[in-house]
Amino acid sequence: MLYFSGFFGNFFFERGIWILYLTSLHYSLFLVGILQSVLNLAMFLSEIPTGIISDKIGRKKSLLLGHSLIIIYLAMFLLFHDFWILLLAHIIYGVGLTFISGTDHAFLYDSLKTNGKEKLYGKSIGTYNGLVIVGLAIAMGAGGYLQEHSWSYVFIAGILTQLIAMAVITQLKEIQFTDSDDQMQSVGTIVNEVRDFFRLNRAFKYLVTSVSVFFAITSVFYMYGQDLLSQEGISVRDISIIFAGLSLLQAMFSFLSSKPAEKFTPRRVLITTFCIIGVLYLFIPLSSIYITVAAFVLINALYDIIDPVSSQVINNEIPSKTRATLLSIISLMTSFIMFIAFPLIGFLSDYFDTVLLLTVIGVLSILLSLFMLISFYKQKANISVQQEKVEL
Repeated sequence: MLYFSGFFGNFFFERGIWILYLTSLHYSLFLVGILQSVLNLAMFLSEIPTGIISDKIGRKKSLLLGHSLIIIYLAMFLLFHDFWILLLAHIIYGVGLTFISGTDHAFLYDSLKTNGKEKLYGKSIGTYNGLVIVGLAIAMGAGGYLQEHSWSYVFIAGILTQLIAMAVITQLKEIQFTDSDDQMQSVGTIVNEVRDFFRLNRAFKYLVTSVSVFFAITSVFYMYGQDLLSQEGISVRDISIIFAGLSLLQAMFSFLSSKPAEKFTPRRVLITTFCIIGVLYLFIPLSSIYITVAAFVLINALYDIIDPVSSQVINNEIPSKTRATLLSIISLMTSFIMFIAFPLIGFLSDYFDTVLLLTVIGVLSILLSLFMLISFYKQKANISVQQEKVEL
């Protein structure tokens, strides 16, 4: 049921053409940039509060609330063209996304945990993420076709698929926590639990930093990829084909991500994948277009091995009663780094070659993520040794 809700809930038909829609309404790129910034700010500010609310009211209600807000956003785009209304729509959209972000993963993990099947989470999250990517890819492709008939169809189709996702979610069974993981706790209790968790699990901050830096910089690299490939002389049509093929490859990697983790352990998979991505960044500035494209595609495809495997490691570390809140902290850090990285790279690109700049930042981010990941496992090993000594 979660697979179905994630699949239909990510049918964002406007995702690949929303800028074209706004420019068709005679909005300047400056105003479009303001709307995007407001969306990022709304997500940044609401990540932690919505995570706490999810832990307070339950996963099911949180998902339903998130999809409801997305429907409101789509309806506002369908019915209004005024800038201030669309700005409000982006705020609602950002809050809606954060109600879903982390909550869906928490719901998936806890649904397995209650049945004693949390070891299947690695495979399950890989399948879930793969379906999300496939759903989004289908929607973006269909969005262009719908737009040829009417822009209204783009938003109406989005509303209908969100309603389908909500209908599926209503059939989900809310997670019933044990007495030790009592869900009905106050906001203050949740905050205290999170603070105590970080105090007692000092190694966890290294893991949070590692994945947040990786997710943020790789996402920025992905978005700047259009300009990167354009500078290599690739046409807009061919760039769109490359991104479509990349989506399919990402989905395949996500579906298969659990297999290497089961065979070699998540630690080896994460460290090895980080090293491979770091080497691939070094191929970006080479003069060959084919090598640059291949490196770009592989870096972003390998993201969808890191994502589900690291999600498994993270969820194994955190308690159910504050799971959504703790996952929101990771999303918060990722959003914050992206908030800084986007304008910083844009500013530096006026003084340095963009291709070289992205390469240097990419390599540095991998080195930092790798260092933090190794520190996490070292800290975990030290804690285990100390516990054994205490027991003896």
